[in-house]
Amino acid sequence: MELAPAHCSPLSAEDAARLFVIDQTRDGAPVAIRAITPEDKYEMRDLYPTLSERTLYMRFFRVISAPSLEAIARYTDVDFNTHLALVALWGPEQRMVAAGRLIRATADSDVAELSCLVIDEMQHRGIGRVLVSRLLETGREWGINRVIALVHAENHPMLRLLKSQGYPTELVYDDGEFTVTLETHLPPSNDNDINHATVGAMHQGIET
Repeated sequence: MELAPAHCSPLSAEDAARLFVIDQTRDGAPVAIRAITPEDKYEMRDLYPTLSERTLYMRFFRVISAPSLEAIARYTDVDFNTHLALVALWGPEQRMVAAGRLIRATADSDVAELSCLVIDEMQHRGIGRVLVSRLLETGREWGINRVIALVHAENHPMLRLLKSQGYPTELVYDDGEFTVTLETHLPPSNDNDINHATVGAMHQGIET
């Protein structure tokens, strides 16, 4: 399999912090994707009370109380060296409807953990797919070769979304959750295989 083209130099933290693109869902609806900013903590705080218990549980594996502004600031005041965070904006008012991030242990690590959340009223519109695709593409430019996501076993939409990205993927099931590994140093392709590393990964509802 052919390796993805190597970048001359990884995307810098400064350039990552300035990211702003207009993408679109599969039905052609525009979605603005940009780097998170410290000011986003206020809008993000206001989103938490609108999230259903299921959405919270699928994202955090437990139902959490609305975090304080100081707690949210840890996820909006980021350095873009070890933490690449993007938000999705919708409609004429450009309101925040989703957020996602890649976090790596050190600035020179090529492995990152992915997480993503879409507010309830905007789920099933393709916004999560647009955001995750942009995260993975930007992550490659940022120097990431492998992305890992921990996904609740009942979160079938997220599992299907990750599998649909086209990167060689491994799913490992353990105690109610999947560890999904995407080899993003290889180019996405419809021909890439899914490796179910355990029998448990053959869970009904996530097969293509």
